[in-house]
Amino acid sequence: MASPSNAREPDSSDEEEEEFIDVGFDPLLFWDQYSQIILLGGGILVAALVVFGIYEYNQLKRIAAAGTALAQAANEDDYRQIIDKYPGTVAAGDASLLLAGKLRDARKYDDALQVLQTFLDKYPDHPLAAGGDLSFAETLDAQGKADEAVARYEEVAAKYPDSYGAPLALVAEANILKSEGKIDEARRIYENFVAQFPDSLFTQEAMAEMHLLRPVAGASPAPTAAPSAAALMPVLPGGSPH
Repeated sequence: MASPSNAREPDSSDEEEEEFIDVGFDPLLFWDQYSQIILLGGGILVAALVVFGIYEYNQLKRIAAAGTALAQAANEDDYRQIIDKYPGTVAAGDASLLLAGKLRDARKYDDALQVLQTFLDKYPDHPLAAGGDLSFAETLDAQGKADEAVARYEEVAAKYPDSYGAPLALVAEANILKSEGKIDEARRIYENFVAQFPDSLFTQEAMAEMHLLRPVAGASPAPTAAPSAAALMPVLPGGSPH
């Protein structure tokens, strides 16, 4: 006799579904068990984001204030105040370079070197770090320590080979050697400069110097005064080339 039409054997898929329901994920049960942990973790995350946002906002305000102070600075005391009040900012690094320039102009060479060394120690990644090293070398030269200045220019060229500092250092070094009558050494540096920086703004100057320093039978080129490296350095905010 045939089975009634509404009767059917249990489907294996139904059994699997029931088993899934029995052992599957229950969101309500999960929430009951872990709601406090979730809420606590979410609260901590929100609090951290708020603190970070406040910190970033204050940093931006501090950077803006430092930039404004630098634009208004005009003397040694102004620059020192920026350095002390806004340490770690680019403006404080700029103020260090400008202060060193003021000190060098006043012939306070040891003070200028101390400021520059502190700048180089505290701001190794400053955009004008090469300028600080160049300024250090120029201060040595102004102090009458030409040999130390030449050595420092060599270090700058090696330390910042891909920056504006390298060609400026080589030109300044060659000019010092030329002024001391070390013609062969100066000519070699000019030759290396042309080979290393063929597209530099100072390549034409170096080529002209090479021509002037070319050995001539029975004659020696007269030494000329070395131009200040400051004339070749980029201008910082405030109009000082240090």
